[in-house]
Amino acid sequence: MNAYRVFAQATPGTLDPAAIVRTATRFFAADVTVRRFRRPGPALDAGAELEVEVASRESGARGIVHVRARAATVADWEAARRAEARGRSAGMSLLAERCPAVWEITDAEAEPRAALTLAGVLAAVGLGPVLPPDESALFGVRGALERLERSSP
Repeated sequence: MNAYRVFAQATPGTLDPAAIVRTATRFFAADVTVRRFRRPGPALDAGAELEVEVASRESGARGIVHVRARAATVADWEAARRAEARGRSAGMSLLAERCPAVWEITDAEAEPRAALTLAGVLAAVGLGPVLPPDESALFGVRGALERLERSSP
């Protein structure tokens, strides 16, 4: 899968754009502008979708990022367990398993740090861990901030 997956302690299929914008500004020194928001539909697979522009005041990362909300699956939790073992992040997969929702992040027109910034923001909002596209680890807000710091030019 070529997307960040953020596990969330939220109702599956939902997103709170206002909380995302507030958290980005307050804790990540980033501006998040909502470009498009589609509320969840009545069908089980019709979760909310969000398109935002991310601009980090610290790292300079910017771009347009898409988020799709859906229910977490057994495959997501299994991937989290494997990533926890790879990244030696004890206990994070247990946190993931308590999260009924997953928010998938794809960076349509963004540099990788913009998607990582938003992953950290969503981890703070959803109170769950982040599973990166390469499934190499499972990390939380602090891990996202550390990765952003290491990747800064």
